[in-house]
Amino acid sequence: MALDKTRALKLVGKTLVYAFAGFGIIFILMLLGVLSLMSPKSKLSAVPQEVVLNLDFNLSYAEVRQDDFFAEFTSQSVYSIFDLVRAINVAATDDRVKAISANLNQTSLSLAQIQDVGEALKYFKSKGKKTYLFSNGLGAFGQGTKEYYLATLFDQIWMQPHSDIGMTGIDIEVPFFKNILQKVGVEPEFYTRYEYKTAVASLLNSDFTPTYKEELEKLGGGLFAQLVLGISAERQLDVSSIKEMIDKAPLFADEALKNDLIDKVGYRYEMQKAIRADNPSEFYEMTDYMAHISDNKSEGLPKVAFLVLEGVIESGESSNNPLNDAVIGSETVLEQIEELKKETNLKAIVLRINSPGGSYTASDEIRAALMNLKQEKQIPIIVSMSTYAASGGYFVSLAGDYVLANPATITGSIGVLGGKMVIQGLMKKLDINWGDVKFGHNAGILSAMHTFSDSERQVFERSLDEVYFDFTSKVSDIRKIDMAQMDQIARGRIWLGQNALSVRLVDGLGGLQTAILKAKELSGIAPDSNFALEYYPRRETFQEKLTKFIESGGSLPMMKVLDDFDELKVIYRLKHNTVLPPMVVKM
Repeated sequence: MALDKTRALKLVGKTLVYAFAGFGIIFILMLLGVLSLMSPKSKLSAVPQEVVLNLDFNLSYAEVRQDDFFAEFTSQSVYSIFDLVRAINVAATDDRVKAISANLNQTSLSLAQIQDVGEALKYFKSKGKKTYLFSNGLGAFGQGTKEYYLATLFDQIWMQPHSDIGMTGIDIEVPFFKNILQKVGVEPEFYTRYEYKTAVASLLNSDFTPTYKEELEKLGGGLFAQLVLGISAERQLDVSSIKEMIDKAPLFADEALKNDLIDKVGYRYEMQKAIRADNPSEFYEMTDYMAHISDNKSEGLPKVAFLVLEGVIESGESSNNPLNDAVIGSETVLEQIEELKKETNLKAIVLRINSPGGSYTASDEIRAALMNLKQEKQIPIIVSMSTYAASGGYFVSLAGDYVLANPATITGSIGVLGGKMVIQGLMKKLDINWGDVKFGHNAGILSAMHTFSDSERQVFERSLDEVYFDFTSKVSDIRKIDMAQMDQIARGRIWLGQNALSVRLVDGLGGLQTAILKAKELSGIAPDSNFALEYYPRRETFQEKLTKFIESGGSLPMMKVLDDFDELKVIYRLKHNTVLPPMVVKM
């Protein structure tokens, strides 16, 4: 009887816990509902007849739209880079929009993504419209080189008095774990195809290998050259003087003005007053302007689908965990592809890839499904590479009929790696002994309790050879590069977009705008005719968001504060076999 009472009390306790959890979820949802009603965005004002658009580059624009309950209440924009570029392009031909006024201190945009935005700004300015940029400090007393590069894309640059430009150059940081692993008794045993596939060098070495340093010097040198040449072209300054100023940076506003790096020193209200003198218009938020641009889904129009793949490629469902890189889940992508097969009047797909790679099998599954989609629908796929489309990310791009990269896109890395972490030494330190009874010669091949035996290593190395041969063979066949040339292009080498073009890994240079125009061209849509541009992943319904929220335990996304900790997130890549190394590029 006493036992039954105890069980009853436990049951009541569990019931109360679940009830409170349920009430907590309902409370949070009600709170979100109230906040959404209070949000200015719920009372969106009409676009005035004459406006200057306020664009805030300090917001974090991702490739994939932020589409959850909490996106409205974080520092990350609910809009994507696609939405930003599209809004600038729409504004270029909107007679109500007279100019763009931007604010910039630090941006989450990579150099490749800035080049995307630059393409749109160039189009905007070609319509005779002015662009202005204000900053009270580019970078954080350093690491503001890409910010200044972005600033130079505007007609006028204003800096607040006593602020500084932190254009200090490029720094590529790489963590090395060999020493700490040895101390705790962990032995990494990994093999690569080939010498430039350096993702596991962080585990196997305590410093750069010659080939690793060679690759990063080539990468950093290429990015640095693009920054310097871009700044030189926009500000009409010679390259040597820009390099000299980079070595002197950070530079305060007065010094920057003296050296023609900026146009005015003044406060934000002074810039706004000067803009009003040229354009007696109202200031209107770019995010509100974006909200007025809906995805065009007119049934009668030919359609171009815009499909975004962002993150490390894995089997299973896509996710966006702030503790590591976002995940492109093959199952989620395959579901999206099946949705696209049902689309009527679909004429082309623009595939936007922002991925350092990941699982080879998952990448291959996505690539094959995309190939099947375009064969079934008889439509072209145009690939638009963002910051990364490397290793497994490049493998997915092979589904494209035309592949575009920005000059600063990091691509290639055609190679494979694999192995295991052996913790036998750690177990000994902990005085733990593991017994082993096997049935099958290679039954323990992936055991963490011992290194590979000779026969196990031979089997494992054969698997790497098989994957590498499949990878290079498919690139050779699809990109029309003979295998002798592939040996000079592959072996894990990293290529910037501008160099990838010269070795035929991509077909052209350009961003989202160029990709969409190419999609119209290859699909036979007349240049001046209307068409529907549909974004994928599609927006989730309220019920879908609610289901996800409940399945996650109703947890608040408090870990979004870790979004900027790239040094921690990139380490997650080490679990994959076709991926870029865990490097952090700061500029």
